[in-house]
Amino acid sequence: MKKGGLGSRLLVAAWGIPLLLGLTWLGGWWTALLIGCISTMALIEYYSMQKELGRAPTKWIGIITGLAIIFVWKIDITKFDIIYFHWVLIVACLILMVFMMMRGRSHLDFSSTLSGLIYIPLLAGSFIAVRDWNTGSIENEGRWLAYGIWGAIWICDTAAYFGGKALGKHKLAPTISPNKTVEGFLFGFAGSVIFSLAWWKVGLIELDVSIILAIAAGLFGQVGDLAESALKREAKVKDSSALLPGHGGILDRFDSLLFTAPVVAMYLVVRPEVLYYL
Repeated sequence: MKKGGLGSRLLVAAWGIPLLLGLTWLGGWWTALLIGCISTMALIEYYSMQKELGRAPTKWIGIITGLAIIFVWKIDITKFDIIYFHWVLIVACLILMVFMMMRGRSHLDFSSTLSGLIYIPLLAGSFIAVRDWNTGSIENEGRWLAYGIWGAIWICDTAAYFGGKALGKHKLAPTISPNKTVEGFLFGFAGSVIFSLAWWKVGLIELDVSIILAIAAGLFGQVGDLAESALKREAKVKDSSALLPGHGGILDRFDSLLFTAPVVAMYLVVRPEVLYYL
């Protein structure tokens, strides 16, 4: 358990979860505001860890570009090719960083700036696209799928923790996260599958989407957790920050989202073709 104890964890959850679910429920720019705040704070934590590695990312360029990326995720994708527009922002960021490098900054500083943009706002912003998704087959399907992402991640984390604690014997990645076990990973995946199928069974999402949701949270979400653990181990820090007592930092709490939401969003893009061939 992280520093702060059970009481601190429950206190943070008492205000954090309603805020998270409330802004997700409202959708639109409210959800974009939520993801923008999460991305900005997580990006600041990421850059702080990069400093522990001896790099000096250009934080202000990263934050401004990151917010622009979140904005692009929200704008009407019928007016812009959203994927290309994201890369236009990143290329513009690169050009600006090259000019600054000509003034004596290290290329390693800029690579760490750019990696943060790809790792956090570019991936996290896909949650906005999921929340805005609507085909008309299910009422408010984007809202329920967004809630499904939160639920699948939380159930996966909970099942992995208790399953690993009770039955865990075989280390999953001892050099990255010594406490994680294969058994815990399997329990987490099973929890994600059960939750996602239940979400489909009550009519909130369709079967194929529930299967992708289970894979995204149960497999990719746990990989995202390991990726952040590897980053912290390299930077020799226990948590990404101490912002959330008992929980660590924003990046600690939302590392699974960074790998879960893009998988779901990518499936929604190709889904019409998938259903056509099925």
